[in-house]
Amino acid sequence: MYRLLATDIDDTILAPDGSLPDENRSALRALHQRGIAVVFSSGRATASLRRVAQGIVEPADDEFLISFNGARVTSVLSGNVLSEQLIDPSTIGDIASYTRARQLLIHGYDGDTFFAEHTAPEHRTRSEQYAVDTGMEWMRVADLGAALPAGSAKLLVIGDHDELSEHRQKLIEIGRGHLDVTFSKPTYLEVVPVGISKGTALETLAGHLGIPIAETVAVGDSLNDIEMIRAAGLGVAVANAREELKAVADVILERSAAAGAIQELVERFFSDSRRAM
Repeated sequence: MYRLLATDIDDTILAPDGSLPDENRSALRALHQRGIAVVFSSGRATASLRRVAQGIVEPADDEFLISFNGARVTSVLSGNVLSEQLIDPSTIGDIASYTRARQLLIHGYDGDTFFAEHTAPEHRTRSEQYAVDTGMEWMRVADLGAALPAGSAKLLVIGDHDELSEHRQKLIEIGRGHLDVTFSKPTYLEVVPVGISKGTALETLAGHLGIPIAETVAVGDSLNDIEMIRAAGLGVAVANAREELKAVADVILERSAAAGAIQELVERFFSDSRRAM
């Protein structure tokens, strides 16, 4: 019997246009009402993730969010932090110096606000759209490291996929073994503390809740979901998932996010106490 579902947000429960299909909403609410732990797990900032979660299930402090690709685990209602790891200001400054010199757009985070360094004309438009997509406040700054003296749970470098792919290894090298860098979307390159992932966060949370990892299900679509898919008792890829994720998943759903993938998952693996495969 599975007791916990950890689900990615974008392109897993949300359609590509950002809408939430009724089938996915209803399936998640039904699981929640049955006492199954529904954990929203995303590269999104905590504030953005909480807005999505509260629109689906009734918030409570025995429910948790995995945000910033696993760098922070918080309770849904009060925001109490179960675990957190931050990138230090010095490392933020080193990364920002690199992106600034190459006119790459970079964001860092503090509370409900993200901070952006703009070095090209199109950067403001991209930051404004990101603010709309996430529902967050934002501020343009000249020096990201100075603007985040307490550190940041992640950094986000935004740009064209081919361009970002060329810079990924260099960003890892700048981190001197302290950073992991992965794609959450083709145009989003996520920088987090080394060893941090949705998978490690799921293991921490399952232990906190007293749920064996074998009794957890994780579902996602992109590269930053791979560790979570591997860690869970059952790893599931939606039909629209990246091929790299499908290759490590235990199950590949027939439906995409837009077509009600979560409804299919719930019907197949949470319909009763049997562990259907």
